[in-house]
Amino acid sequence: MRRSIGAWLFLILLMSGIAGGLGFYKYSEIMAGIAAGATRPEPSDAVATVRVSTTEWAPTTRAIGTVVARQQLELRNEIAGLVAERGFSSGDTVEKGQVLIQLDDRQEQASLAAAEAEARLARANLDRREALRNSPAFSIQEFDKSREDFAAATARAQSLKVVIERKRIVAPFKARVGITDLQPGAYLEIGTLIVRLQGIDEDVYIDFALPQEYAALLHPGDEVAVTSPALPDGPRRVKILAEDDSVDPGNRAVRFRALGKALGTILRPGAFVDVIANTAVPRQRIVVPLTALRRSPAGQHVFVIETKDGKSRARERIIETGAVIGGNIVVEKGLEVGEVVASAGSFKLRDGLLITTDPQAETPGPAAMN
Repeated sequence: MRRSIGAWLFLILLMSGIAGGLGFYKYSEIMAGIAAGATRPEPSDAVATVRVSTTEWAPTTRAIGTVVARQQLELRNEIAGLVAERGFSSGDTVEKGQVLIQLDDRQEQASLAAAEAEARLARANLDRREALRNSPAFSIQEFDKSREDFAAATARAQSLKVVIERKRIVAPFKARVGITDLQPGAYLEIGTLIVRLQGIDEDVYIDFALPQEYAALLHPGDEVAVTSPALPDGPRRVKILAEDDSVDPGNRAVRFRALGKALGTILRPGAFVDVIANTAVPRQRIVVPLTALRRSPAGQHVFVIETKDGKSRARERIIETGAVIGGNIVVEKGLEVGEVVASAGSFKLRDGLLITTDPQAETPGPAAMN
């Protein structure tokens, strides 16, 4: 019995010793890990930063504009006739007064020659009657008849000259002509489209329309911006010349016309351009780069860099944002001018993380936008 109790005590003591040894070993490992952690540097990450700044900005609206030549028309014939001569080719530049189409006027020319001969004869008869005014052979009745015959013959000749003139179609201004398939020998009915003329000018009109709620904010004399891939130097400012007298009942929009100075050699008539108009008075707004903005279930936020005891840490800050301006975004609420936020690389951050950044590499605030 005593031997059995002794064996059990020995076994208990042995197990206790093993457990104590294992515990001591584990304790030593933990303490060694703590000691090693104390000597290891705190995790950190490197990011680019930007100082919060302001820029002058106003909300805008966009519209599709159309380039319109200052002088343009569709050339049509007033009188039917056969094309005798075409004085232009497709795509030509024609000068003011240049003959574009000559209709066959041989019959009218012959009739004019006869009418002018009649007018000369009537004039000669009138002169002879006038010479007999103081003679007993003078007849006031014959004199009046000669005078009216001369007036009628002159009127017939003048009428034929007008018809001949209307059969010669000339360019009313310097212009570039469109493509035409019209050939000599073709018969033209009255009102046939001959060619389209686009006036050549340094300036062009920009026509655009805005919804009535925005149109009330614009007036002649105001400026809007025009953008197009054909404008390599970026947006151009153009001045509004006129606005339509009423709202279009179809789309409830108001049409405007602006003058694009020195754009006539760059933009082709009929081309589309983007028109950007301010819908409020420009004012200073806080902006940050889009790369600084992060999104989470809690909302939109940025990481503000706070420095304390010589260490910089990222602090998550919930913000309210507005419009996007190029590569920047307006911050309506949550940031103050002068604060520093993480920009490029902000996706790597978490609240409280130690960060490293080169102060010399800190980027300036966004440039002002026009």
